[in-house]
Amino acid sequence: MERTTAGITLLYRRYAHGFKTTLREMRRMTDDSDTSPTFLSSLPSQPITDDIVKQIGESDNPKIRGAMGFPGSRPGVIEAFLLNMETKTHVIVFDPAAEQWRVHESFESEEMGHQEMVDRASELANEWLAESLSDRIAATDETDSER
Repeated sequence: MERTTAGITLLYRRYAHGFKTTLREMRRMTDDSDTSPTFLSSLPSQPITDDIVKQIGESDNPKIRGAMGFPGSRPGVIEAFLLNMETKTHVIVFDPAAEQWRVHESFESEEMGHQEMVDRASELANEWLAESLSDRIAATDETDSER
């Protein structure tokens, strides 16, 4: 557990400065659409912490209504999260093979209640987490063997 906590702390410190850039990019998304999370390329090329997801959800970008992380295959690490925007909700996942974040699926959520939106996003994230489990475990094993 101590190794995991230290690794998460290191990850957070390592990307805290870079993530400030991400937050700035979220604030000035130039895409007129409220449905395109254009900041994805500035996320670190590895899973993130729940604190980072929280920062995304609390950004001052008026298009973003909130974000919520889903527990992944390792404690304290987020490999999928929902990004609730004005009219759509995106389920964003970390693709370990490509070492980047991507939109797994989006759906119209403007007419949904909050719990319905969370339930739908959870269902999509859980499907992806189940389908990608072997890839994510392999990526974790590779990372551990490099240490």
